[in-house]
Amino acid sequence: MRSFPSTDLKQTLGDVLDAASFEPVTITKHKKPRFVLMSIRDYEQRFKKDERQVFAVEEMPAEHLAMLESALSDETQK
Repeated sequence: MRSFPSTDLKQTLGDVLDAASFEPVTITKHKKPRFVLMSIRDYEQRFKKDERQVFAVEEMPAEHLAMLESALSDETQK
């Protein structure tokens, strides 16, 4: 991964963006990594949308409620 100091960003923005189009780039401050810049394509591949859903018990689909009740019943029998 390439690295660029934050103080040089103004002068090297074109180079930074070009490098980030090929791989994630580290932006450093006081010689320590502080940020990562990456293409949107890389970001979406690494952080895919979480398809899980949250339901209140009263809005839960019947099959989910049955699974929950079964799991709770199994736990209380132990």
